[in-house]
Amino acid sequence: MPSTLVGLLAVLLAATPGYLYLFGYERRTPREALSPGREVAEMVAAGASSTFAAALGVFALAEVWSALLTLEQLTSGRRALVEHPWAALATGVLVLGLSAALCAGLGHVLGGRTAYATGNQARPGTVWHGVLTSPCYGRDEHGARVATRRFVAVHLQDGLRVEGYFERVSRDTDTGMRDIALSRPIALTPKGGERRASAAATVIVPGALIRLIETGPPPTAGPG
Repeated sequence: MPSTLVGLLAVLLAATPGYLYLFGYERRTPREALSPGREVAEMVAAGASSTFAAALGVFALAEVWSALLTLEQLTSGRRALVEHPWAALATGVLVLGLSAALCAGLGHVLGGRTAYATGNQARPGTVWHGVLTSPCYGRDEHGARVATRRFVAVHLQDGLRVEGYFERVSRDTDTGMRDIALSRPIALTPKGGERRASAAATVIVPGALIRLIETGPPPTAGPG
């Protein structure tokens, strides 16, 4: 049981900070798609490195702060853990916290540097969501600029054109899963066919079928 507990603790100390590294990086810029094995290896490597650095700092601090376990006490066996359980807990929590902070900060900085170097500061899923949910403005009958609902025309792979007012869009990183919901009035135009109004209150367009999206203020005649 002790060996199993130590193993689980080691995985936790490596995996948690490593995940925060990847999360911090991807918050700043999209990453190249990696195989699951390579992604896990990168996560564990980042977590293990930061945990090692954090442990060195904590053990150095323990030499002057009795509330923590020193490296000598920790390597002396289970006796130190039994005699100083709170010190052992404080040491583990501090190492994990510092390691997590190091990984999150490193991912944030490296992701930002990559975004700056490549000029790509968009994150997966945010372009569609950002554009479609941003304020939309049109003109009233007097030519004054007014806020209005966003009109969307979605062109599908088979040539069908679906028009309506924007309702919502999913933020999945996979564009094939980024569905768009449009609300009435709905208009449908088959490829080579005539535009007709739909009686539907809401239409959900699967992201995998979308070829092109047009968006802006509603046309004068409306989509219906």
